[in-house]
Amino acid sequence: MKDATRWHGTDSAWTILNGQLKSSFEQINSIFYISTDVAPLPVNTWQWWMQLNFNTSSLNYVDTYLCADKRDLLDSLLTGYFVRTGNTKDEVCLYRKDPHATPVLLIDGRDGVTNHSTNTLNVKVTHNARHEWTLIVNDIVEGTATDSMYTKGSIMGFAIRQSTASFIGKHFFDNIIAGDAHTEPENIHVVINEILYDGDVEFVELYNNGTDPVSLSQLYIIRAKTNGGFTDRVAFPAGTLAPGSYAAFTSDSDALCIQYHCVSPAQIYKMALPSLTNEKGSIYIINNKEDTIDALQYTDAMHFPLAANTKGVSLERLDVNAPTQQFSNWHSASSTVGFATPGSANSQQLSAVDLPGTFTLTPEVFSPDNDGTDDVAVINYMLPAAGTVADISIYDAAGRSVKTVCNHFLLSSKGFFTWDGTDDVHNIVPSGIYVVYASFLHPEGDMQRWKLPLVLAKRKNT
Repeated sequence: MKDATRWHGTDSAWTILNGQLKSSFEQINSIFYISTDVAPLPVNTWQWWMQLNFNTSSLNYVDTYLCADKRDLLDSLLTGYFVRTGNTKDEVCLYRKDPHATPVLLIDGRDGVTNHSTNTLNVKVTHNARHEWTLIVNDIVEGTATDSMYTKGSIMGFAIRQSTASFIGKHFFDNIIAGDAHTEPENIHVVINEILYDGDVEFVELYNNGTDPVSLSQLYIIRAKTNGGFTDRVAFPAGTLAPGSYAAFTSDSDALCIQYHCVSPAQIYKMALPSLTNEKGSIYIINNKEDTIDALQYTDAMHFPLAANTKGVSLERLDVNAPTQQFSNWHSASSTVGFATPGSANSQQLSAVDLPGTFTLTPEVFSPDNDGTDDVAVINYMLPAAGTVADISIYDAAGRSVKTVCNHFLLSSKGFFTWDGTDDVHNIVPSGIYVVYASFLHPEGDMQRWKLPLVLAKRKNT
């Protein structure tokens, strides 16, 4: 922590010990804070180290404000965004703070992260010009969200909630960094587009979703350990990824193109690709400054639920503009293309549409047989602003509920969900007419309801 930083906050509540910011407020059942000026939105990154020498709870947690509009972090009229470390589920989550209102949960982190007598955390939050937020704790991506409600806050700080005397003086902070994010990540719009992690030969495919060419040699791939910490950092080979282009990376390009149809062999690169874990795992794409360009936590559950065996089947991204970590943004590669499309367009893609209304379905008739054509029904929504809470369910013609798509889900201003034709216990539903019912609760308290028909059709030989 730099001594030159000017901090303001609760008197006599803080001290510097061995170069670290340490809490020293001796009042029980209290809330106290400290804050400082930082660079404002829209583009920013925040990082800090913290150690909490106690098990967190609903009465003992830390709120780290990233871009508040007031120095007094206890002001009820304050607006901005903050990370709460602790609370009932011992998690690390991103929230939006509105005046005189319950904080809005944007990123729901893993449960149990701070359920230890000593919790040492390295936390990083990024926010880009597209108002996309990413929360990373000990090198694990907790999630992503899109929210643009507030764009002018420039105050960072820590607010402590403590109950009894056993929690006094047990909060430590260091390596606090806040400022404009590097311009280089903002020019690198590379996303993870396809991954084959369980097969005789593995690969990871990238797609350039930007307008500028990207030098591959400035990027690295990292496989994350489940207990935190990066491992197997490997540089990508030399090359240029043009806008709108694909590139697949594998340790054995010859074997890959024997087993799968490589439409564009020039887009297949051989490299020392880290061995990818089966069933579930994580991969990160970073630059040479260790900024995260994109990250994916994959799991077998992302595959088509009725696939008997997904060994040798890749996961394909449905929409390059939707969040990488959105569960419904991934699907098994189609059988008609040989179960993978390395270095070329995915067999499973969502066409960009200009939505005529708030809530639409495409297509109106779909056939979930994994043949690459209309395998999922896409539930699109477009709203005036973020902050709407949605409940979406699917009913059969007799009015019976067969699938809960989302329950009290906080929406961004624009997005989609998918339905693969299965019910809540992952069984395929019969062919027939179904109804998608949605209710949207807007931030102002208004309720909007939608009901749209949908046909599930199957081929006669399936």
